[in-house]
Amino acid sequence: MKNPLNKRYFRELKNDFGKYIALCLFLIVTIGFCSGFLVADGSTKGAYDESFEKYNIEDGHFILAKEADSSLIDKLEKENLSIGQLFYKDVDRKNNHTIRLYKNRTKVNKACLMDGNMPKADDEIAIDRLYGENNNIAIGAKIDIGNKDYKVTGYIALSDYSALFKNNTDMMFDANKFSVAIVTDKAFDDVETEAKYCYTWNYTSDSEKNMSDKQLTKKSEKIQDILTESGLLTDYVLQRDNQAINFTGEDMGGDMVMVMVLLYIVMAIIAFVFGITTRNTIEQEAGAIGTLRASGYTKQEMVRHYFVLPALITFIAAVIGNILGYTVMKFYVASMYYGSYSLPTYVTKWNADAFILTTVIPCIIVFVVTLIVLNVSLRISPLQFLRHDLKKNKKSKVVKLPNFKFKTRFRLRIIFQNTSTYITLFLGILFASVLLMFGMMMSPLLTNFKDRVLDSKIANYQYILKAPIEVDDKDTEKYAVSALNTTDSEEEITIYSVNEDSKYINTKNIPDTRNQVLVSKGYMEKYGLKENQTIELKEKFGSKKYKFTIKGTYIYPASLCIFMTRENFNKVFDKDKDYFCGYFSNKKLDIDDMYVASIITEKDLTVMSDQLEDSMGQAFYLFWGFATLIYIIVIYILAKMIIEKNKQSISMIKILGYTDKEVSSLYNIATAIIVIASMIICVPISEYIIKYIYYVMMKDFNGWLDYYIAPWIYPGMVLIGVVCYFVVHIIQMKKIKKIPMEQALKNVE
Repeated sequence: MKNPLNKRYFRELKNDFGKYIALCLFLIVTIGFCSGFLVADGSTKGAYDESFEKYNIEDGHFILAKEADSSLIDKLEKENLSIGQLFYKDVDRKNNHTIRLYKNRTKVNKACLMDGNMPKADDEIAIDRLYGENNNIAIGAKIDIGNKDYKVTGYIALSDYSALFKNNTDMMFDANKFSVAIVTDKAFDDVETEAKYCYTWNYTSDSEKNMSDKQLTKKSEKIQDILTESGLLTDYVLQRDNQAINFTGEDMGGDMVMVMVLLYIVMAIIAFVFGITTRNTIEQEAGAIGTLRASGYTKQEMVRHYFVLPALITFIAAVIGNILGYTVMKFYVASMYYGSYSLPTYVTKWNADAFILTTVIPCIIVFVVTLIVLNVSLRISPLQFLRHDLKKNKKSKVVKLPNFKFKTRFRLRIIFQNTSTYITLFLGILFASVLLMFGMMMSPLLTNFKDRVLDSKIANYQYILKAPIEVDDKDTEKYAVSALNTTDSEEEITIYSVNEDSKYINTKNIPDTRNQVLVSKGYMEKYGLKENQTIELKEKFGSKKYKFTIKGTYIYPASLCIFMTRENFNKVFDKDKDYFCGYFSNKKLDIDDMYVASIITEKDLTVMSDQLEDSMGQAFYLFWGFATLIYIIVIYILAKMIIEKNKQSISMIKILGYTDKEVSSLYNIATAIIVIASMIICVPISEYIIKYIYYVMMKDFNGWLDYYIAPWIYPGMVLIGVVCYFVVHIIQMKKIKKIPMEQALKNVE
């Protein structure tokens, strides 16, 4: 015999269609995005991981001042290394763009041809796909590089440039104004720019390919000693320290953790919403449940009955969400990755972990919470259900309210009677507020950082020279610069020397005592430094260490750096009295390129903010939309529940002569008070949470972005919340109008 209770499912679903469709849509969107994200993340991460072996990515590289002789190569090969040449030339384009030219790679760091063909003629070139897309350079178009026009024959992704870092010490990659490219051997040789003598190495023995970190460090030190003895070493980078290779993989791993935390927080909130709505349904149907229990239905049969709809809705949403994830969302997420990184060709891979993490575990969370709520709610006796006495223990004493106006006391009673519902509402608003604040703060933060960098720039041009050369220009200023690494994180810190009469740097507070320095504000904040504290830095290539005492802060957000007097600098680094290695200038200088190591311009100072805005802009707006969706759905479901819970009371009030508008002013305004109060309270709490997350997140990056929240964001968040509530309010007004007066005559005891 079929269970007659099964006939109630369709009626219950129809009666609570708004609630269930809202929960279902919310789950579909959340699970769909997370499923698509994990599928796309797993597929792109798989392509990235496979590229190491498929394209024979280097185990490290070094750059020499001139081409290595055979004796140096022989010494290195005796250490079980396979040495390869990867010479390149940096050539400028218009608008301060830089193209790094390579010959075609056949053995190490091989290229993935994404579209088109590799260059065959001397006037042809294959450029990085991402750079081409960012600058609207189509295959077949011509681009000017140096003094020559090249025809673009193809898009490529170089395996050692999945993130387009021009220099390994840069704070952020630059896919807008920097690109790698491949030309023919003859075209490369014809370019007049001096080549960078870059050599790669790969370990030849299997034991060395699987070295531990400690063994790798020891091996690296041995290689570096050989290169240092040659006197030619200018740069040395292990694969594990190469940002152009590793930044992409590390970012993908971090994104996955963030998305999973997001998913489980959302699922926990949804589970509690299901629990509260289920509890509300039990309260509404207490009389019917009591009758069924008295007729012989067991507690477990009632638990199973009320468990079916939440479980079914969750399961359907998970299935549809996964279908969307594998069909639509994966391409959207993949496009976000491919819009930031130069990855090889995308191929979708089945991800069993994604299915478990986005379907099995969320379903378990909802099922467990719902079952706990049902078992607790249905443990009372049938007689108590018939009497609508749903408290296991005696009712607590009613809170005595002050002699407020009737409407005020009525609203307070509504709030006290629905405390658990409003607590869940507060938690939902808090979570949405954190997401919304993060989405709203990033663009203004990057804009503010860019403005501060430009306002505090030392000069329009900072020249760093390979060798001192005199310039006949009275507006220039000589300076010396060096770089040291932190002892723990190996992050590069720039050391500036400053003339006492400098017109480019404010020397007022710079101490002239040996080893006393000013430290940039970003360096102080990132490492939690304080005045009069001693810091220790070490040489990048070598074992010598330096100690400095902090005597103040200097506002220079462009980099992590230290400022000291020129005299102090020369003593610390054992330089001649007249030593210098660069010029500050507000105009471009006429210096032969062979003497110039690098030129720092406004473009270089703002590349981090420009690239983050370009690559992460879509994600910021995604957080806006997702947070707004949470606002609407959580407020709608819980406000709807409060109206349904008080149907009989609302009907009675209507009988007493209250209009629909007056009823709304009692019930909806009570919810509005909680919603607006929650939003106001959640703003400072959200900022506290965001600030903590931001500082933890930034410590993993090279450099520092000053924490900043635009003042308009605080009222903006509240305004968005109020607008979301206004939409819900209109819906609830219609629901109140539909409650008939005869409702009050039902279930009269």
